[in-house]
Formats: sequence, C-alpha cells, structure tokens
Amino acid sequence: MANSQMEGKTYAVPENLRTFLGNAITYENLKMTKTRLTQAKEAENLDEFNRKGGENALKWIEETLKTDRDSIYGIKKTGMEAGRENQFLKTHEKDTSKNPTKVGGLPKMNKGNVSRKIMTGKEVYNESFEQDLKKIVYLIEYMNNKKEKI
Repeated sequence: MANSQMEGKTYAVPENLRTFLGNAITYENLKMTKTRLTQAKEAENLDEFNRKGGENALKWIEETLKTDRDSIYGIKKTGMEAGRENQFLKTHEKDTSKNPTKVGGLPKMNKGNVSRKIMTGKEVYNESFEQDLKKIVYLIEYMNNKKEKI
C-alpha cells in the first residue's frame, strides 16, 4: 500500500548511482526499481541485478524509503500521543448504515504493548472488563450452586 504523503515525491540520486537511476527518481519509480532489483536478486539473475545498479542501488533505495517512511510515522505517532485523533487514518465521514450497537466479540486483552494501552486508555478498560467478568462468573456459579440445593 502506498504512503500517500510520499506519492509524487522526487529524490536526488547519489553520484555513483546516476548511471543506473538517472539524476532524480520519483517515489513510484523507486518502489518499482526496488521490486525489480529484489526479484532479480532472488532469482539469481545477476546480469539484470547488476545492470540496474546491484547491491549499492538496492541498499540506497531501501535506506531512502525506510528513512522517509519512519519520519512520516514519527510525526503521526507524536501527534497521536499529543492527543490528536486519527493520525493514521484519512479524514472521512462515519458510515451510518452500519449497526453501531452490534457487538463484534470480546477484545483481545493480551495484544499490544503496555505503553500503547496506557496512552489509549485501553488498559483501564481491560481491567474493568476483567472485574466484570469475575463478577459474572461468580454470579453464574452462585446460581448453579443454588439450583443444585433445591
């Protein structure tokens, strides 16, 4: 899936790779070249792999993409931790045709790291959920024990 903030962006190519990639390359061409280099390397097609820049080009492309993606992720994560909502989602209208009262199942309480749960308030939800479950189990056991005595 493309990162919408990187689409259309142009990158300057280092001197040693300009014979293979040109003076500048767009994000879309960078991704396509990375895919082709990776496929050529995996297929052990060294002629095509070296013709497209080889290990140096692949390493530069991977580092460039990772750096750009990480910087965008960092901005979004910082905004989310500062209290801004939907940093990882595009602005959209809620779909009101869906049933908001339908229960989708129990939450997975063992997923995610603790700091993430604390930042989103889910840890508090999970703790109260566990307490409610214990009360329900106790009530069911009490009712079952009472029926056996009757």
